[in-house]
Amino acid sequence: MKNYGKNIRVLVAGSPETDTGQRTSTLIEQVGNLKNIQIKGLYNPDKDKAGLMLGEAKIGKNLAVPDLGEFLSIDSDVVLVTESNTEAAAELIFKSLSSNKNLINMNAASEVLIGDYFKDLAEKKGVIYSVGAGDEPAVTLNLVNYCIKLGLDVVCAGKGKNNPLNIYSNPDDFNEKSAELGVSGQGITSFVDGTKTMLEMAILSNATGIPIDMDGMHGPKINLEDLAGTLIPETDGGILGKTPVIDYVIGDVAPGVFTVFTSSQESIIRELDYLKMGKGPYYILYTPYHLGNIEAPLSIYDIVFDNRATINVKDKIITGVAAIAKKDISPCEKLDRIGGYCFAGIAMESGRIKKEKYLPLALAENSTAEKSIKKGSIIKFEDVTVREDSVLYELYCRQNGIKIL
Repeated sequence: MKNYGKNIRVLVAGSPETDTGQRTSTLIEQVGNLKNIQIKGLYNPDKDKAGLMLGEAKIGKNLAVPDLGEFLSIDSDVVLVTESNTEAAAELIFKSLSSNKNLINMNAASEVLIGDYFKDLAEKKGVIYSVGAGDEPAVTLNLVNYCIKLGLDVVCAGKGKNNPLNIYSNPDDFNEKSAELGVSGQGITSFVDGTKTMLEMAILSNATGIPIDMDGMHGPKINLEDLAGTLIPETDGGILGKTPVIDYVIGDVAPGVFTVFTSSQESIIRELDYLKMGKGPYYILYTPYHLGNIEAPLSIYDIVFDNRATINVKDKIITGVAAIAKKDISPCEKLDRIGGYCFAGIAMESGRIKKEKYLPLALAENSTAEKSIKKGSIIKFEDVTVREDSVLYELYCRQNGIKIL
């Protein structure tokens, strides 16, 4: 029997607002209040930000550790990285894994760009690297694995997006909403412009080995009752050119996740009809929620008690996210960050991104335009100068066998 009473030592490193638009302080309070988990330290180089997070979490400020070397020297079982800045997150993850720390990454952009490298580094160091539980990819993976274990055929798996897609939205559109929710306009924008959905579904695709059907996916505006008649092959009246695929919908599925499945066994089809699962041959498995920070401790338990990752790249990265221009960008203009004014994300087959030399989303941050870039165009490497001195770029090159000059 597993020793669920074992005291687990956790380190947290990150920014006040997480990659998912939630508060790191909520995560710290949730984790710290579990009887068998102890927060041993919080890293943020800004003492004021660290104090804010610990104060909101109702935990003593003495846990703040502004020096990364000192932070990583603390004995621990798991490091949780909640940093929303992709470059900073990549550096934290790399240095933590290099220090032989089990790690949970809650930064989606870094996972989609270099999750393969992180997983390989962890294996070389004899530790575990995982993306966090609680967000849609991990919750959907549970449904996919359920089908696989039972020999059911996955047709489509994905999430519900809880707002209309507007890739050209920017933080100015959400000033009132930002103040009402207490989150940044940039965070809200990253959801509305579709970037977060693209990243989340890319993570799911890479974790399952199931591709997307087309650039950006279909993203139909349908409700739960329409899934089994829409996200199925075109030959059966649906919209999918191939199966299985990863996709998303805009409708009442949000904030839940789903898997559309079928079976080649007639007896199973009869049984599913009898169990009132629908009118076949396509059926739905549906989880109506994902609980974000509340569920994050599940990844801690997966690592410590089960010696496994909750979710990470299955074999290799097959789906990436490229940057698409939100506005006309002028030569010498510095591009901003995810959820900003300059670019959104579009999920694409990884090989296509490389073949067409499209700019991966995470590398678009803080790059500089070399030429005019038209609104609505997918940005290419040749269009910008990326920050080649960044940890993010260095690790991307290592993962893809690119020689750095």
